[in-house]
Amino acid sequence: MINLLTIMRALADPTRLRIVFLVLRLELSVGELVQILDQSQPRVSRHIRILDEAGLLERRKEGSWVFLRPGAVLEDGRLTSLLKEADVTQAKAFQKDLARLDEVRNARTNMAASYFAAHAEEWDFLRSLHVADSEVEAKIAQILHSAPLGRVLDVGTGTGRIVELFAESASRFVALDNSPEMLRLARAKIANFSADIASKVEIKLGDFNMLPVGDGEFDTVIFHQVLHYAQDPEAVIAEAIRTVADDGRLVIVDFAAHDHEELRTVHAHARLGFTDEFMRNAFSAHGLQMVHQAALESGELIVKVWMGQKLSFATPHPKNNLRIVA
Repeated sequence: MINLLTIMRALADPTRLRIVFLVLRLELSVGELVQILDQSQPRVSRHIRILDEAGLLERRKEGSWVFLRPGAVLEDGRLTSLLKEADVTQAKAFQKDLARLDEVRNARTNMAASYFAAHAEEWDFLRSLHVADSEVEAKIAQILHSAPLGRVLDVGTGTGRIVELFAESASRFVALDNSPEMLRLARAKIANFSADIASKVEIKLGDFNMLPVGDGEFDTVIFHQVLHYAQDPEAVIAEAIRTVADDGRLVIVDFAAHDHEELRTVHAHARLGFTDEFMRNAFSAHGLQMVHQAALESGELIVKVWMGQKLSFATPHPKNNLRIVA
């Protein structure tokens, strides 16, 4: 239940109102807010605490950084609409805030560009082994758009490419990664989204072995070139299926089984691809029916796309001691 008096008191301060308007436009770190508002960190942190206690902001720790996003209260469309309709763009302080917000966006973009440049040789090598990324992305889009995306979870979002491709079509999009550095790269992409699309995207730090989301929370769960990092891929698939709603879909994009040992020794791949049999058995063992398979066979590595659906009447097989061998 919304405590209107607490909310109005929190919003009565001009600085706190500025913070809310900024975070509605872009998730920001505490340091970025300090830079934009040109105030001391203790002062900004006090304002953040008051907004957090009122449910207007949510604090999320990523490594040594703390990011801020709209809180549960702002999920109420009536309050958000009221705030968006407020004419603050003519206020001198807010004009400066918007200019500094653009500086933050540019800084994120420059950081991402530097990272890509530093890793270009490594990524060029990996790309040379398989079909063009554009063909893989086209196949994913073809498969996914056979039904509404609804609420999407992108596990191992990395640089945020899947967010970039599909956030607009989703009703809600959670981009998850276990690397704060990768999440900062994803944020660099999201910083250039329109406000309407960015408001649907949530960046979350988490591990695919224990996803920090609820049971049946998502209609579409995507693993794009991520599962090969799992030490126990069957357990990771089972955990992903837990988050899929009835009639929802799990899409896994990864390599077919191969013998490129250098991907294990140099690029930290825990598994050298997967067989169709492994994927079918892993899906079936945890209540998912395989509904689509595709192979993109250009280059030394075959890229596979597997999609399973959690049928509302499906029940997982009883757990036993059998292990699925890829």
